[in-house]
Amino acid sequence: MIQKIKSIIVQAIEDIGMEIIPANTTKPKPPLPYATYNIIAPYIKERGKGNLSVYQDGDSTFLKRDEQYKITVSFNVYSEENESTIDWAIKLRQWFLFWGLDFIQEQNVAVVNVGNIENRTVFLIDSYEYKHGFDVQLRLTNEQIRTVEAIENIDLGGM
Repeated sequence: MIQKIKSIIVQAIEDIGMEIIPANTTKPKPPLPYATYNIIAPYIKERGKGNLSVYQDGDSTFLKRDEQYKITVSFNVYSEENESTIDWAIKLRQWFLFWGLDFIQEQNVAVVNVGNIENRTVFLIDSYEYKHGFDVQLRLTNEQIRTVEAIENIDLGGM
């Protein structure tokens, strides 16, 4: 699941030309402009318990359970100027709405919602840290498969 999200973010980096790093890290920050991502809701349950199905592959029988769930990823764009953060945030948001849709769908992920761009600028001790951001909600599928031992014969007793 996390690997799919990372591959989507790596593709966004290549397409819009801005470095995107994980938020809440102690690593050195890249040169401006750059963006951060933070998975703020890693699992939002859908209705029900998922789908169960039984299938055969050769001599083996399998039980498969699949379910859909959502994940929310928050993006913040940092730059030297307030207007520049807006421009970069718009480019990144458009990638999720249009430019990157084919790639996202190839990852078996669906874009559920792309939020509004918000001013997330903060005042530091003696200056501002300019940033604008938005949240993206994605739908993914989780699948579990296990082998089912088949019962060949049952002895009910008697004759």
